Formats: sequence, C-alpha cells, structure tokens
Amino acid sequence: MTRPHSPRRKGHRGRGRESLPPPLSAASVEAIGRVVRILARCGARAPDIVRAVRGAAAEIPGSWSARAAHVTREMEYAPHALTLWHTEAEYLDPLGRPRPLPFEGASRSFAALVRRVDRRFDPKEVLDYLVRGGAIKRIGRRYLPRGRGLSIRGAGGPDYFHTQRLLANMLATLEHNLEVKPPAPGWFVYVTENRQFPVRERKSLDKYVAMLGKEFLFRLDAYMHRREVSRRPGEPTMGVGIGVNLWEEAARSTREGQARRRSKSVRAKRKIRRRRSS
Repeated sequence: MTRPHSPRRKGHRGRGRESLPPPLSAASVEAIGRVVRILARCGARAPDIVRAVRGAAAEIPGSWSARAAHVTREMEYAPHALTLWHTEAEYLDPLGRPRPLPFEGASRSFAALVRRVDRRFDPKEVLDYLVRGGAIKRIGRRYLPRGRGLSIRGAGGPDYFHTQRLLANMLATLEHNLEVKPPAPGWFVYVTENRQFPVRERKSLDKYVAMLGKEFLFRLDAYMHRREVSRRPGEPTMGVGIGVNLWEEAARSTREGQARRRSKSVRAKRKIRRRRSS
C-alpha cells in the first residue's frame, strides 16, 4: 500500500553531519537512463550529455525538491476502481450507470469494490484519495463517481509521482522503437502536427482533444479490462498503458514566417549564382 512520504529527519549530530537526502525514485533513475541512451543513439557523446545535465541541474531551485519531499504519494492502480464501477454488472443500475454505493458492505459497497482491485489497499485511504482528486462525490451516506477518469493535475505529490512514471513509460516506447529491428514491429507511436495553426484556435483545440481523447481512452480502458477478466488462472500478466498528449511550439506571426521563407529563398538563389559563376 502506498503511504504518505514522511518528512526527512535531521542527521545525528554525533556523527557531525546531516542525513543524506532521499535517493531518486526508481522511475526517475529509469527516465534518466533512457534519456541518456536515446541521446547517445541519436549521436550525442557521453561527455557532452554529462555537461548538459550538470548545467540543467545547476539551474534548478532548491525549493522544488524541498517542497516535493513532504507530499502525499500517488496510489498507483487505485483509480482502477473507477473502471470496475463503470463496467461490472453488480455495480451498475438497470440503465447501465454506476450505482451510488455505501462505504462498507460485503457486496455492492465501495470497500468491496476496492478489495476487488487490490486486497492490500485500505478502502478509506482509497476513498480519501479519489475524493481529493474530484473523482468521487458524496450523496448522503453513499458515494458516486463523477466520471470514469481521475485528474491529478495540480494535485502535488500524486501529480509528481505520476509524471515520473509517465515520463519513464513514454521514453521506454521511444527507446524500444530505436532498438527494434524490422521486421519486428515497434510500439504504437503516431503523431499529427500542423505548423500553421492559428493561435486564436488554440483553446478550442484543447477542448476538441479532451473530448476525443477521453472517448478514445475510455474505450481502450474497457477493452483492457475485458481482457483482464478473461485471463486464465495462473496466466502471466504485465502492465500496459496508452497515453495521449498535446504539445505546442512558440507562436510566431505570419510576417515572421514570410520573412523566414524569403530569407531562405534568397540564400538558395545566391548559392545557385555562385555555382554558375564558379
């Protein structure tokens, strides 16, 4: 079970030094290793990577790590309770909507739902976690999910630890696809981008991506859950996941783009003239 990270204690004065800071998490170490290997495969030299990492680390304010040392950790896999709540027949009403559940009970309760996810979880701790994240609301003495997903953006600790895992997983896909040799298939990575997208439409793109992305991911979540419940006794299992993300580049005016194209065209014409005169 994941528990809140306890504050660092001061070191023994008898030894004349303070205790060492907490080590990097496994996900952080994995992400750093993958970044280094990816950069090396793309042509960067090890000494140059080291210098760049040291330079970036030197610019980090000490307050960042100090703040993150006292936050609540993410409860990995606990949000899977929302998936069961939206898919398992005993937790659905006649119209296929999630039932409001009491906290305790042998069946059709939130505690029973959590025990189906992982018997090691404390149902009260999971409830508090999902309520803080805005995924569950209370109706009288019962609880009801607000939606099928949990948003932890801006939630401090859970957001920090989730970001570490997400970064490591994204880098794992990129590294795998650099290593794998045809005809072996790579892992799914497709992107769509537009270099002339109007700045005024940026917010509408967020809304459109959120609508399509949630629908896409909820369908995949249901697909993976169906495969989960159909597994054979003792069959090996593994963790899998699919993510959708949006990125943006710095905005530039139409005049800037036109000026760049004109400059590029002028340089190309000069090269042609030099070749002809030589």
